[in-house]
Amino acid sequence: MTRRSRLAALVAVAALAAAGCANNDAKEKDVVNAMRDAGLDADQAKCVGDGVWDEFGDDQDTVNDIAAADDTDDFPEDTEDEIRRILDRCLGRTPSGSDTTGTSEPGGSTTTTAG
Repeated sequence: MTRRSRLAALVAVAALAAAGCANNDAKEKDVVNAMRDAGLDADQAKCVGDGVWDEFGDDQDTVNDIAAADDTDDFPEDTEDEIRRILDRCLGRTPSGSDTTGTSEPGGSTTTTAG
């Protein structure tokens, strides 16, 4: 994870952890509100909230563990990469280590060009 991506994830996690402390079970709106508190605009915050909930929402324990993390190193096993992908997608960043960009085409196909 690049330094900038890691910093964004840390800020997001700190905000999410603060939201998770308010009640026992973190909910999608808590993720969205935490992302807004971390400085994301409404669309970005909704995108992250939707992404986290779509990926982990069926496992409340995992959502709570993500919300309780003080640092990206504290994420539950095997969740950091997906959280990083969600942040990259929602913040319009190219994933670290990638020199190509993919564009979704109607019908689910992807066009990839060298960048």
